[in-house]
Amino acid sequence: MKPIQISMHYFGPFENETIDFTKVKDSMFLISGRTGSGKTMIFDAITYALYGTLSTRDRTEGSVRSQFATDDDISSIRLQFEIRGRTYTVERTLSYHKAGRKTPVPPKAVLYSGEGEVIDSSINGVKQSIMDIIKLNADQFRQILVLPQGEFKRLLTSSSEQKQEILRTLFRTERFVQFENKLNELKKEKLKDTAVMETKIQELFNSLSGDEHDAVRSMMEADYPTSAKRVEAISQIQKLLAEKLEAVMTEATSQQKAFETIKKRLDAKELHNAKVKELQEIADGLNNLESRKSEIKELEKVLTDYRIAKEKEYALKKESDALAEQKRLGLSLKELNEAQHASQKKYEGHLSEYEELKAAEGRFSEMEKWLNRTERFISDAHIRENISGIEELQRAKTDSEEASKRLACQIEELKGHMQEDAWDRDASDRLARAIFENEKERMALDTAIKEEQGNRRNDEEKSKIDEELLQLEKQSEETKEKLEKLKRSVEDKFSTEDGHHISHLLQHLEVGHDCPVCRQPVETLPHDVEMLTEAEEERLKTLNDAMQHLAERQSELQAKRRVMEEMTPDKKRMDLEVLKKSYADLESAYQQLTQDQQADSERYERQSEYNEEYKRLEQRLADGRVDENNITHQLHRAQELKDMFITETGYEQFEAFAQAFKEKRREVDGYRHRLQQNESMRLATKDALARMEEKTAALNEQAVKVQQTLSSLTPEIDQFTHEVSMDREELIRISERTDIGEIEASIKSYHREKEVALDRKRHLESQMDGREWMDPSGEQEKLAAIEKHLESLTESRAKLNAQIEHNDKNLKRINDLIDQHEAALEETQALLSLADAVAGRNDQKVSLERFVLTYYLDRILQIANIRLLEMTGHRYELRRSTSRSNRKTGLDIEVFDFYNNQPRHISSLSGGESFQAALTLALALNEALQQESGGISLETMLIDEGFGTLDPETLDVAVNTLIDLQTTGKMVGIISHVEELKTRMEHILEVDAANERSVTRFK
Repeated sequence: MKPIQISMHYFGPFENETIDFTKVKDSMFLISGRTGSGKTMIFDAITYALYGTLSTRDRTEGSVRSQFATDDDISSIRLQFEIRGRTYTVERTLSYHKAGRKTPVPPKAVLYSGEGEVIDSSINGVKQSIMDIIKLNADQFRQILVLPQGEFKRLLTSSSEQKQEILRTLFRTERFVQFENKLNELKKEKLKDTAVMETKIQELFNSLSGDEHDAVRSMMEADYPTSAKRVEAISQIQKLLAEKLEAVMTEATSQQKAFETIKKRLDAKELHNAKVKELQEIADGLNNLESRKSEIKELEKVLTDYRIAKEKEYALKKESDALAEQKRLGLSLKELNEAQHASQKKYEGHLSEYEELKAAEGRFSEMEKWLNRTERFISDAHIRENISGIEELQRAKTDSEEASKRLACQIEELKGHMQEDAWDRDASDRLARAIFENEKERMALDTAIKEEQGNRRNDEEKSKIDEELLQLEKQSEETKEKLEKLKRSVEDKFSTEDGHHISHLLQHLEVGHDCPVCRQPVETLPHDVEMLTEAEEERLKTLNDAMQHLAERQSELQAKRRVMEEMTPDKKRMDLEVLKKSYADLESAYQQLTQDQQADSERYERQSEYNEEYKRLEQRLADGRVDENNITHQLHRAQELKDMFITETGYEQFEAFAQAFKEKRREVDGYRHRLQQNESMRLATKDALARMEEKTAALNEQAVKVQQTLSSLTPEIDQFTHEVSMDREELIRISERTDIGEIEASIKSYHREKEVALDRKRHLESQMDGREWMDPSGEQEKLAAIEKHLESLTESRAKLNAQIEHNDKNLKRINDLIDQHEAALEETQALLSLADAVAGRNDQKVSLERFVLTYYLDRILQIANIRLLEMTGHRYELRRSTSRSNRKTGLDIEVFDFYNNQPRHISSLSGGESFQAALTLALALNEALQQESGGISLETMLIDEGFGTLDPETLDVAVNTLIDLQTTGKMVGIISHVEELKTRMEHILEVDAANERSVTRFK
């Protein structure tokens, strides 16, 4: 990511500032300016534009809104940047409190593509899109691309646990922890599944059927060491149950044959008895039917009358409907005539009222013209306010003139104060340069004091080494004498190992024969071989080990002294007390300078306050004069409106006019309303009369048609009633009966039932030999006993079949579970081994994530040391601490000092040395991350402060290092007060501050 251009509005000290970075693309530049001028705010603006957070954690969003911004000014940032050949633009506005709002105006964000299309316009959406484009979150961006003041040494000095969080975030190693957690969860699931399988096998075995049999129960209650033994026991149980099932089936077959023989005899008797009973029931049914004969005849007569009445049902109903309609039409005509008469009287009353209203129309027309002419004075509130407020405007004009005079006096008084307490910019700059020079001299003296103290410590260390070398030489000579003395005392003795070889060789030697080794004839054999004792061998070993240890220690100390001599050759020594006194003098002078600067700052603040007060008073005076002119204009306009009002209305007071206008408007509106209402009622009454006349004619026509219908129907019906000897009411009552269907069905059912009973009686009498009852109780008792026994046998057979089938299913499921259990055990064991290895439960005690993190840290340190060794004259090297570690340690960094040939804690480094180590570590982290993560584009590095702690030589090396970095295509920006950097930099971004506002320019 490379910034192209950034625009800041009311952000920090920048009111409306744009910085074009295309001038320093692919190069290194310095941001220079006085303390507090807003240099760091440029880095804040870049970080806030991208992520909505600042470059340092100790500042909040509210702290960067310009102090001089008004409630209506909007603080915003617009950043255009390039990444991987594509350009983007992001715009953000800060949250602020606006006048008149109880809650602050929320921040906003928009991200555009290079073509100007909106990618996202929400706060969270823009933040996520930026992270997707740059491949870094805000913390990673601050750690890799922007090295803020105060957080520059974070990675170097942080604890092992903090480094783990930093590196985990940058290199995304949390996936290894997630992998470990997933393995542990999977391991628990596998172990749980294995235990569940074992439980299922045991439960299936315990749920075998047939335990009511003693032999089966004893086999189920026995203990079985393996699943195979359980399977074998199940086979034996099944065999026993099959034998019992065969015996039950044989007994059931015998009983079934006896049951069928007796059942045939019983069926014959029961069939005969059923026929005897049915004949008796038929006889009883025929007697009942004979008793209903008279009832059926009555029903047949009712059915005949119904059919006669049905012939004239339509004519009777039509005659009845016509008579009802004739009556209804007569009543309707009577009511209609009465309503018509009333409407006619109402219409005549409306005509009389209309004539009265028309007579008064002239008076109301004149009144309406006056209302229309003067209505604008009522409807226009502006005119009314101007007429009523003339006196108030006159008072306001007098007050405004007096206020302007007072402000003019205050301005003249303030000018006198500003001249008496003037602030001199040149004197302030000279004071700032004096403080800077003092700080520079004190830093140089501090470096010289620390160097001299280091030289003295080196001298003391060399003295200690020399003393230890003398002691080691003395100890070496004493040990050598003891060793030579012991060797002389045992020179004729052999060691235990040599003794074994001699014994073995003597077994193969004979006098007069050749030696198998040297091929020389053996003349004599030794009889007694003297061996070293265990104490003597142990003493020889101890002395030899001591000689070797002393020699190694001497070599180590001599090498260390040579390194110290090489690194501090002919160092010019200085008087430490003189240096300290000079430093104290500078410190005292610095205190006086800071006091002077404080006084100068207070004077500058007062001058700024005077300027602000002067601008405020000038603005108030100008605003007052504008208000005075406005009031004069309003007063003139109000007087003109009042004159016009009196001429057109005839009233001098607005209230009297308003009351008269209101009353006349009410009278005119009432007249117009009554006129309109009368016309509406006249038309409505006239329409109603017309509709009544039409309805009367229609009703008379309907009455004629009804009379014609009655004339044709009545004679015909009278003749029919005479013929059947029934009146109209009886005919209608019979035709309206609803039970005729039931009557007809009852008649048919009676005749059909009687005919069926006679046919069945004749059929049964032809099949039977006799009509006596046969006793079936003997056969029934025998069959009941056999059935009971068969039921018992059937239950036993079903139970045994179910038990055998149940046990077969359990056996199949147990075999399947055994196969699954064995496969699961193998998989679980492999998973356990993998989980232990990933979690660090092994000989090395190193988890997968920590192994990866240490690899990345070692890689970063390897890259960093290439530059650090060059910067420190091959004195310092960063190393990962090898002390005992666990999952949260092992990432501590220590520095190895080649002058002392031993490791040192990071905190022991001086300010300049710490900056060197932190810079090289930050550059190494940048390079390592880009090597490991190809999708991340790290084309920019912005460094805030730290160069002031470096001596000229180290500063030169640091700048060369950054120049080398810049030649690879990176943009490198540095914030520093070091004057020497200005001579080394081709591009310098100057930040000038005045009256709380800052501007920038490249030079």
